[in-house]
Amino acid sequence: MMNYKLKVRNRFVAAFLLAMTVAHGIEFWQQRARIVAGYGDFSALYTAGLLLRQGEGRLLYDRHEQWRVQQAFAPNVDIRKGPMPFIRPPFEALIFLPLAYFSYPVALAIWSLAKVVLLWLTGWVLPRPSPFTRIYPSWMEAALCLGLFPVFLDLFQGQDAILLLLIVATTLNRMQSGKDVAAGVILALGLFKFHLVVPIAIILWLAGRARILAGFLPGTAALVALSCAISGAGVLSAYPMYLLDLNRATGVGFVTAQSMPNLRGLLTAFLGRAPYPGPIHWLLLPAAVAGIVLTARLWRRLMNTGFAGLALGYCLALLVAILTSYYAYSYDMTLLIIPLLLLGGGFLDQAGLPPLPRRMIAGGLLLLIFTPLYWALILRLDCSYLLVVPMFILALGIGSVMRQSLPATT
Repeated sequence: MMNYKLKVRNRFVAAFLLAMTVAHGIEFWQQRARIVAGYGDFSALYTAGLLLRQGEGRLLYDRHEQWRVQQAFAPNVDIRKGPMPFIRPPFEALIFLPLAYFSYPVALAIWSLAKVVLLWLTGWVLPRPSPFTRIYPSWMEAALCLGLFPVFLDLFQGQDAILLLLIVATTLNRMQSGKDVAAGVILALGLFKFHLVVPIAIILWLAGRARILAGFLPGTAALVALSCAISGAGVLSAYPMYLLDLNRATGVGFVTAQSMPNLRGLLTAFLGRAPYPGPIHWLLLPAAVAGIVLTARLWRRLMNTGFAGLALGYCLALLVAILTSYYAYSYDMTLLIIPLLLLGGGFLDQAGLPPLPRRMIAGGLLLLIFTPLYWALILRLDCSYLLVVPMFILALGIGSVMRQSLPATT
């Protein structure tokens, strides 16, 4: 059994996150009536499961059918004039098919409890060789993660970001074991958020882990075939058009660009909402390409230096995927639990770590776990886009370490 001797810093962080976990639990309790009434995003996922149960897989993206189904289990939601749209590929609806055999409140409870287990599994599968040593027991890591605002928001809304977190953590586990093909297959399972997973796969390919594609591409093909089996071959054109229409529309329960914690949200805040395509899109595309290429180029020379190079590059790839994504919301920052767990422990205590990158990494991590910052930016000021600042600081710190000599992995 590992002996966990916590430093004063780690005890303070644990106490703070446990306090935030309690605060989140109180908020859940106070909002329980609205949660079980169908106000959250889980209503869209549950709708997809119900449509599959009714044998209506071809109608997953029919807004009239979505509205009909949601009116049956959530008739008292008064904040929407239309349905909460299901925006995931058809294959993800299969996850919610078993839940569709339960009432909405029971299905949501099962889904929420399952995600707490997924949090624990994430900490369990994440590799921790020195200097990325574990500083808390795995059960405590899961409890502390409940104090992070993105995790709270995922649970509050009934979202699926925690599922993607486990997939991404397991991908790193397989890569650390040298099983890149298996890692590619596992990463493909996260394509229900393709806007985040595809950039990660491209970075891995450009950084020299080309065998990832030997698993990722067949996995992708299998999921496309499964989606066609669920919704018909016409979904290959209908689904992109559906997303494009939602992107152009307003007031349909879809996240607006201004509320995104990424570069798109930042550009929208300063340049205003632009038509599609517009100036923001022409700026975002080269920024995304530059971020992907630079990350891959920096990572490529460190890919064979042991787990230190692999872990740092992976953390940077996750940050770049979120920052340059076209669509992201605060719960997608749940993916940053991986750099929080890997870099927030013994890594920062290394004697050879340069002072400035150490401060940047520590500062970025502290800002990302500071729940009051999210409360202020999201709930008070409506400035979610400013969350790019701590992510950018953390990315710069990681990049600076990667440019310098890396400590050996033991």
